[in-house]
Amino acid sequence: MPASRTVSENSVQIDDNESSPTTSKADLDAASTYSQSQRANAATSSRDILVFLVAFRILNALCIKTFFQPDEYFQSLEPAWRIAFGPDSGAWITWEWEHHLRSTIIPYIFAGGYRVADFIANYLGAGPFKRAEILIVTPKIIQAHIAACGDYFTWRLAERVYGKRSLEAWICLALTVCSPWQWFCSTRTLSNCLETTMTVIAMNYWPWEWSLRSVDETTMADSVRLEQDPEHTLPERPLRLRRCLVLAAFACILRPTNILIWILVTYFALFRVIKHERMVASRLIKIPLMISVSIPRLVNATRRERWILLWDATLYGAGVLLLSVLCDWTFYHKLTFTPFNFLYFNIAKSLAVFYGRNDWHYYLTQGYPLLLTTFLPFAVLGIYEGLTDKDDTDDEKPEPERLTSAIRYQLTSVCLTIPLALSFISHKEVRFIYPILPLLHVLSSPSAAACIRPSLIAVTATPTPASSLQSSPMSSRLMDRSYLYTKPYKPWSKLSAYRPTILPTILLLNLLIAMFTTQHHQRGVLSVLTYLRTEHETKYLTQPPALAHLPPADTTMTVGFLMPCHSTPWRSHLIHPNIQAWSLGCEPPVHVPPGPEREAYLDEADRFFADPQHFLQTEIGPASTKSVNKQPRSGFGLAAAIFGNKQSAVTEASSSYTDIDIGTSTLFPLRSICPWNGGLGRKPWPEYLVFFEASSKDITEVIAPLGYIPCWRGWNSWFHDDWRRQGDVIVWCRKGNLDSKKLKLAERRQEGWKW
Repeated sequence: MPASRTVSENSVQIDDNESSPTTSKADLDAASTYSQSQRANAATSSRDILVFLVAFRILNALCIKTFFQPDEYFQSLEPAWRIAFGPDSGAWITWEWEHHLRSTIIPYIFAGGYRVADFIANYLGAGPFKRAEILIVTPKIIQAHIAACGDYFTWRLAERVYGKRSLEAWICLALTVCSPWQWFCSTRTLSNCLETTMTVIAMNYWPWEWSLRSVDETTMADSVRLEQDPEHTLPERPLRLRRCLVLAAFACILRPTNILIWILVTYFALFRVIKHERMVASRLIKIPLMISVSIPRLVNATRRERWILLWDATLYGAGVLLLSVLCDWTFYHKLTFTPFNFLYFNIAKSLAVFYGRNDWHYYLTQGYPLLLTTFLPFAVLGIYEGLTDKDDTDDEKPEPERLTSAIRYQLTSVCLTIPLALSFISHKEVRFIYPILPLLHVLSSPSAAACIRPSLIAVTATPTPASSLQSSPMSSRLMDRSYLYTKPYKPWSKLSAYRPTILPTILLLNLLIAMFTTQHHQRGVLSVLTYLRTEHETKYLTQPPALAHLPPADTTMTVGFLMPCHSTPWRSHLIHPNIQAWSLGCEPPVHVPPGPEREAYLDEADRFFADPQHFLQTEIGPASTKSVNKQPRSGFGLAAAIFGNKQSAVTEASSSYTDIDIGTSTLFPLRSICPWNGGLGRKPWPEYLVFFEASSKDITEVIAPLGYIPCWRGWNSWFHDDWRRQGDVIVWCRKGNLDSKKLKLAERRQEGWKW
């Protein structure tokens, strides 16, 4: 039986029970007045904005020279490197992957980029120098495109809320482009960044109109309301909802806590709180009492809409889950459900607290200010208006106005509820609430627009009369919702004298914050890897060919990081597999139950910083032949190299852990005896030692008598909340690794530097 469509203001109802068409010809004619040329101009404008955002974020990604979070590398790039180049490539696979806590979707995305970049480098005949640069830049380019999509759909979401090409939408785009946090974080390869992009894209496809109570509930019982978009033809089925559910499912797989967002918006789409009030007379008190009971009822979405939501969510959610399980199976070599493992380890077993506890008010006092920085006042006003402007039940109001109020209220509820829910978890980080930042920008845009335009928030200078509003075509009302914001904006009335200076001040502060966080703060931990990679390329990859009477040139370089664990990136920046490196570990007490034993647990990094000299004297270097591989190539040649033997025993000692221990049969081969790339075996003395200035005095007193001298020092930060990471990044190396000129320079540095 043919379905009939009824176009009412800004929605389309598909009624399966009606056999004859009841479509309003006037409304359909009004929608068709959006001419082909106007449609083409709008598409061109959107395409131009997307191209600009991609170029802008690529520039953003290439300008970042600082370190933020270890997860940027160890939860995405390290497993991606292993997928792309194999188990012998030197990637550091952390304990989270050993216990199947992380989804492999993101690593497979970047692994594909690595394979393509490596193919291009080989096709162009790029040498090791150029190939390394190409492989380092590739993840940045991929993430820049992801960040640009997030910016673009933030702007499109603002258009859905405030109207096409409205001032609020343009201001929202300006907020996300000029945001210091977005400049600092959006192009980093964190799972939270992809989660944020997927969330805001899904929000664009969510059927917000379903949250409105239908005017004629009897007629609408078996109908589907589809938002009218003059730029596109009307879909026969809500395809936008399916796109939304697929993206939302992926976001929940990446970060299981993302499901809280979709539980909330689904609640608003299906339920409405109905208040039941009754006056009751009391015998004890001679004053009548008003008893009010609020009960959620299924009065918003129609029966047809509820069925479509349930069916599509089950179908497409199961499809995404199946794809995730297949990806995880190919990586872990066993069936596993990573979202459950993630929640079980971090919440049920309380292992997240091993990495820090935060105050209950962390997201309120630190999370919001860090995300919004100078835009915080606009967001506070936007949240206040979103809560107080929930006026979507008045049937006499135009439906676009009701829809705007409903969306703003729901976005506000999400922005308040998600930090509140995550506050019950002891371990907190600002990036955990990163997905709500685009929503905060959408809510902030009216107050920011009012700051720019003195009297009106919207573009129009003349309000649209209500009488003409009722008779205007549907498409024009949807394209211009400026009549929604024609009242003077009171919060800025007292600041009218300072208003011209607000925008330049905000832009200047944002520029200073962005430059400091991406060019200066924690720069040394990335610069030191560039130095080490350059040392390897110049000293080990450019050796002359071996002569008949000389042994072949040494090609393996060994490095040790005496830093808090995961203080630097790893193979994604070291690149070359012949750079064998070890670092202090920080494995959590996975198998220790909560209690005094877990509280007293000290990982390798804790033991080092508790007494650096004792740790270096007892836990670094060879102890006995039983502590290493049963089939070493040259025993403990590294100790002989440190104490004067000029042969390349360092390389032989390092390679004894490589070919035998790193196998392809399992994902985590023999970590207990292999010290390299996150292994837990006893660590040998390397050719290069890297550490922070804060612990340099204790370290140098031990390593100086062993033949180490300073060879590099790099700026890192003026301050740091972790005392172990304060000061510059310093590299000491063996004297045999320097030529005569560099050796003399290093000795002068050793005399001049105050360690």
